[in-house]
Amino acid sequence: MKIKSLPSLILVLYILLIFLLTCIPGNSFPQSRFLAQNDKIVHFVEYAILGFLFINALESDKRNLKGLLVIVMFLIIIPFIDENIQRFIPGRFPDIADGAADIFGGILGAIIRFRIR
Repeated sequence: MKIKSLPSLILVLYILLIFLLTCIPGNSFPQSRFLAQNDKIVHFVEYAILGFLFINALESDKRNLKGLLVIVMFLIIIPFIDENIQRFIPGRFPDIADGAADIFGGILGAIIRFRIR
């Protein structure tokens, strides 16, 4: 598994953006009916982008199962951290369904990027 510089920087910045957005208090968001009704879709897409960026940042040989397992592990850990940070933010709360949407989105994004190599 080889790390590429610019794609890795983009990946790290995107992860930081996810965590920064998580730290915004719940009452600071504009009240949007669209976002409220499509919350899981937003989570899915947000993490599909993350999965895409992970594969983009880490060059793995298709036979390198260890590298792919590390990526999947991170695509499970990051949503777990993201949802648990919300415990400490006013107006926010962790949601298992959001975490599941995050994980499935991340894995699908990784698969899409892996397939178009």
